Amino acid sequence: MMNACVAVSLLLLGLFPQSLFSDRTAAEPGAKRLAFVSNLMSHTLSAVDLDGQSGFRNFNVGRYPIFSSLHPHDPTKLIVALHNYDRLDDQDGIVLFDIWKEKVVKKVPIPGVGMPSGFVYDGKRNRIYVADENLNRVFVLDGMTLDIIFQLPAGLIPVHVDISPDGKWLAVTNRKSADLYVYDLDNILNDAKDGICSIHLGPAPGCLWNPDEAGVTATSHPIDVKFGNEANVCYVTDYNTKELLFVDILKREVVARVAFRDMPFDFSLNREKTLAYVCQVGGESVTVVDLGKRKILTEIPGLLSNPIHCVLDEERNQLIVGCWGGARTGGIYVIDLETYRIQKHFVLEGAAASIGISIAREP
Repeated sequence: MMNACVAVSLLLLGLFPQSLFSDRTAAEPGAKRLAFVSNLMSHTLSAVDLDGQSGFRNFNVGRYPIFSSLHPHDPTKLIVALHNYDRLDDQDGIVLFDIWKEKVVKKVPIPGVGMPSGFVYDGKRNRIYVADENLNRVFVLDGMTLDIIFQLPAGLIPVHVDISPDGKWLAVTNRKSADLYVYDLDNILNDAKDGICSIHLGPAPGCLWNPDEAGVTATSHPIDVKFGNEANVCYVTDYNTKELLFVDILKREVVARVAFRDMPFDFSLNREKTLAYVCQVGGESVTVVDLGKRKILTEIPGLLSNPIHCVLDEERNQLIVGCWGGARTGGIYVIDLETYRIQKHFVLEGAAASIGISIAREP
């Protein structure tokens, strides 16, 4: 059984805003850390001791776990999205995993055959917004119970979501329609005509397009989205054009681009929102981008097995990176951001496609 201290003093470093937990989750700088890693293709959630040699433990939370985050009102619980690759009507949903009891204590099914993906917490309205790739919707959940309260239309294959720092805008990337859907959260239930807009990011692929198909480079394939310090500007990775896009919400256009050598996927921002750490899933590296200067600072090489998702530990000045592994292997890397060197590599035996990561600390 996991130490009970872990469950009462966890610090989220993933999808929910870090400030939400800052008062009640302070920990000593040397406190032991655990990474909860979603292994999409092996259907496991791994708890990894980042600072010790005790290895890892696997838990069954359902098929195809993809992204996770601690519950905003109960840090003893982990919220995990089940991505439902098989598109079965009883395998999708959002599950609540009790870290202390080490078991699923609640499952919220998606109406229809869903494929829930990225999600984000709205502290202003106490809601959670979940992108669903198969139903082309954004589901809005109660921030306390996780029950679905309403849903919003989205473009084709919405994958990631984020909220502007002032809480006004919700932005959602749409992989197949090459759009960024933007929702005015102050007006969303009043008038869809005024409350929702779409920003086209590039040429749409068409019905038969496959983003992994060799030679397909002319179309756009937006993946991750994050807001920086400016409420009206967000950043979007484009897998197919190999760029980080700077999108102005009010102008409804891409205002700048940073080009990469390989395909960018998920990324994280530092606390000051001045740097982006971008996983290059095909290039075995993480690229560091200066957002103010709009240029690449450096690349961190040597991340084998396709780095796809990352989270920051600002107190330790480390980046934790999950690896897709070609859907056959998985694992995570720990990178020192002072030296940009790999400090540790955790090979999670039996894990395939390690993608979602949430980090916790003992007090």
